[in-house]
Amino acid sequence: MPGTRAAAHTPAEPATPLQRLVAEQRVALGGRFSTDDIVRVLHQAIVRGIFHPGQALRQDELAAEFQVSKIPLREALRTLQAQGFVELPLNRGALVQAPTLDQLKDAFELRLLVEPSLMRTAAPLLKRADLDEAERLVRAMDKAGTAWAFSELNVRFHDLLYGPAQRPLSKQILAMLQGHIQRMSFMQLSLAGFNRSSNEDHRVILVACREGDADAAARAVAAHVKGVRRIVLALVERQAGG
Repeated sequence: MPGTRAAAHTPAEPATPLQRLVAEQRVALGGRFSTDDIVRVLHQAIVRGIFHPGQALRQDELAAEFQVSKIPLREALRTLQAQGFVELPLNRGALVQAPTLDQLKDAFELRLLVEPSLMRTAAPLLKRADLDEAERLVRAMDKAGTAWAFSELNVRFHDLLYGPAQRPLSKQILAMLQGHIQRMSFMQLSLAGFNRSSNEDHRVILVACREGDADAAARAVAAHVKGVRRIVLALVERQAGG
């Protein structure tokens, strides 16, 4: 009818957690996903529990969601398989791999070997600006509204404190564990109830670093990892027992 204005078309809001995550990342990346971007988003979806252990990852649907062909998607899934987050059984597509108790124990043992040693090396080399930024991250963790936000800040905190250590092989090992470390942190926070007990450990570590006591900082890191290990393994064992 004359004088009648057509209704404006409003794009539909993303309906699922995965669609919301992909939409957020699409904006951040300018609309296109590389293979590495797909790896990062799928890893985040697994760690955050958007995909559950044993869940099938349908390649047609994922390729459509990322608006890519199956080639970069398959490459991303192979990378996630190598990292221990996805299984690719023959003729069965892709499945989210559940962290086994043995894998978690092994990852914690590696953390206990690597992280205190890195902290002992890095502590004397930390500058005041590094420590001030670490303090800012601790305060941000106090205010984190979700387990995922806390988990990401936690990774940044530890990366910052270990940064000055000229230990490329140790850092390479830690980088390989990083995804599992974040998964552990998220499991601790989401399964045990969102609490910030880990942040008190961070303050103890930071005080030792500010005092220039490398041995105390290393001991604090070891105590922190052991505390997370105790909580996560107890929760996983309890779940496994029904």
